[in-house]
Amino acid sequence: MTDKKQEQQDDKLVADTTPASSSAESNHEDTTQTGQSGNTQAEQAAKEKQPSSGKGLATVAIVLAVVLTGGLYWHGHQQGENQAAQLAAMESRLAEQQATISSLKSQQSSALNEIERAQSSVTEQVEGLSRKVLDLDTKRPNDWMLAEAEYLVRMAGRKLWLEQDTVSAAMMLANADERLAAVNDPTLVPIRKALADDIASIKSVKKVDREGLVIKLNSINDQVDKLKLAGIIMARAEEPDLTLSESVDDWQENLKKSWASFSENFVTVRRRDGNVEALLSPQQHWYLSENLKGKLLQAQLAVYREQQEIYDSALAQSEQWLTDYFADDSVRQFMLEQIGQLKGQQISVDYPEQFAAQERLQQLLDDRLQRLLTGL
Repeated sequence: MTDKKQEQQDDKLVADTTPASSSAESNHEDTTQTGQSGNTQAEQAAKEKQPSSGKGLATVAIVLAVVLTGGLYWHGHQQGENQAAQLAAMESRLAEQQATISSLKSQQSSALNEIERAQSSVTEQVEGLSRKVLDLDTKRPNDWMLAEAEYLVRMAGRKLWLEQDTVSAAMMLANADERLAAVNDPTLVPIRKALADDIASIKSVKKVDREGLVIKLNSINDQVDKLKLAGIIMARAEEPDLTLSESVDDWQENLKKSWASFSENFVTVRRRDGNVEALLSPQQHWYLSENLKGKLLQAQLAVYREQQEIYDSALAQSEQWLTDYFADDSVRQFMLEQIGQLKGQQISVDYPEQFAAQERLQQLLDDRLQRLLTGL
């Protein structure tokens, strides 16, 4: 289309240029004819040269028109080719984008299908679990009673082994047996028998009045500040016999006695036999009292921890210090009597290592739950 328009423009330009040259020649000839009569031979020569110069101008104009036409044609052709190349590139780019969009749509569609399948699978699983839970709630309500019994047995074990509370442990086991009795299932008879054995083993455990022992030790500890240190106990001096003998033969002995009786008013010397211990300083007295309190507190802690050896050792050491360093008065006598009563107490107890019913209950619950989940 562009090439044809360019050719039509070139033909029109050539047509417009040619008539202009012809009219110029005609006008020139008319002028020459008008003044022909008065012209000389020189004017005739000039008249002959004018047509040749007009033809040259026409030729030049034609050449310029052709060149211009060719340039315009070539320029239009190049622009057409460039536009065609750009159009092809844009069409190629558009095709690539359309292919990419199609690929993304396909991937999204695949992902949505997978999500829908996963959602439907999860929905089916949830519905299946809901049906099983409903079956568990309606068809087998006794399983909840079994779960309560198993929980009570576990709590009884914690009370016994962590807190040494035999009374609470026995009560919890009895409550668990009541739950099993309410189920009214003959298959639970072995478990109930095991529970009865566990209750009997707990009740046969020796009871230790730990609170009473600790209270007595605490009352002894409160009396420590009232104790008095023992003073220096001197051995009794021997009194000399200054009685004079009536026998003459004892004159020498009588002389010594007389001299001793005379010198007693100036210097008195008495002989004392025995070990004399030095008095404690106030700082040592304070340390001794605090150490005695510490031993009594150690005995209290041993009662709660059931440490028999530490308990006996602490009481023995306290008794020894009371006897050696403190005065014999009513306070010390009371403390020694109380310690003597506490020394014979047995604080360690042997508890059953485990309950026979706990493992059986757990196994029973696991079996029933497995059967429910598998749809049996």
